[in-house]
Amino acid sequence: MLSHLELRHVMEVAFRPTVCKCTITPDGLMSIELSNPETHIKELTMTGIPTARLSGGRAIAALVGEIKDEARRAQAAGKEDIKRQG
Repeated sequence: MLSHLELRHVMEVAFRPTVCKCTITPDGLMSIELSNPETHIKELTMTGIPTARLSGGRAIAALVGEIKDEARRAQAAGKEDIKRQG
C-alpha cells in the first residue's frame, strides 16, 4: 500500500492537464478537487473517499476512471445549463 504522500502524488498527476488538489485526513479519507487549468474554476469536488480501499494499482486506476467519468458528466451538465440560459 502506498503512503498518503505517494497516493496524493499519484492522484494529482493522474488528472493532468486538469488541476487536481488531493487531500487525505489522518483517518484516511481522501478529498479530490478538480479545476480547469486555464480558468481555475472548480469542475468537481469529491469527498469522503476511503483510502483503505485503494490497496493496489488497479483499485487506484478504477477510482481515477470513476472520477474522470463523473467530471465528464458534471462538465456536460454545466454545458447543458449554459445552453438553456443562452
